[in-house]
Amino acid sequence: MARGDVTEIIINRPGEIWIEHAGRNGLCSEKAAFVSDAFVEQLAYQVARASRQGINGEEPILGATLPDGSRVQIIGPSATRGHWALAIRRHHDRRINLSEFATGPLLPATRPRLDAEMARKDPLAFLISAVSNRATILVSGRTSSGKTSFLNALLEHVPSNERLILVEDTPELRVMQENVVGLVAVKGILGEAKIDANDLLQASLRMRPDRIVLGEMRGIEAVSFLRAINTGHRGSFSTIHANTPRGALDQLALMVMQAGIGMSMAEIMQYASGLIDVIVQLDLVAGKRKIVDILILQSDKL
Repeated sequence: MARGDVTEIIINRPGEIWIEHAGRNGLCSEKAAFVSDAFVEQLAYQVARASRQGINGEEPILGATLPDGSRVQIIGPSATRGHWALAIRRHHDRRINLSEFATGPLLPATRPRLDAEMARKDPLAFLISAVSNRATILVSGRTSSGKTSFLNALLEHVPSNERLILVEDTPELRVMQENVVGLVAVKGILGEAKIDANDLLQASLRMRPDRIVLGEMRGIEAVSFLRAINTGHRGSFSTIHANTPRGALDQLALMVMQAGIGMSMAEIMQYASGLIDVIVQLDLVAGKRKIVDILILQSDKL
């Protein structure tokens, strides 16, 4: 915290710390022997007391503003894969001149360029390229069609320097990235959700993700997922139960409507189509899990 050029401080697990410096692109890791679960837990209790909040097994998410104006998000191990997770976004008093924001003539905003012909001729090469180009991908299929296994395979192609936040009901995703935090829903004694996927998605936005991976869309968390994409987290992933790509889009729209946000079906379909780049359809073919269709949602990519 004493370093003036540090803008972000992240802890995923004991023994290491990730730091982002002003003027540099991306996070870098440093070994930190002092970082332990007990250290972060004690810090969490101090922040909770100072902000007059609580943090425990049933309420494991804490967001607060530190006295210097920095924002902190802490998630306890009942909602992670076993370790305390922390992210601090530093507050800086340095005044930035308006001219520092100038980049020259503005170019039209574009989405990832995706090749529909490649999608037909070489689906695997297309999908690897789509992941590299930060396309947001929705994996669709019926039960036992291999959605989670396929998503695991896709995640292997996310650049290793990017930070992933995983959001799941049960931990099934397996990723190779070093800078990753897995968030898991917290259930009560009777199996009811105390902290659900929607709560975790909202918390994940304050954990400095490059990409968010929602294990499965089932309900109102679809709204938070779309909002996350629309707030700078393109290249994210999720899965959904549906028999066709168009059916997946319909299913997604119905989930959003259930949240009661006051949009019509047509408006939601248009909104979702502007954020989801690719829908991959999986199915069982002769008893084997296969890609059976790929839908690219933007006509400017065809």
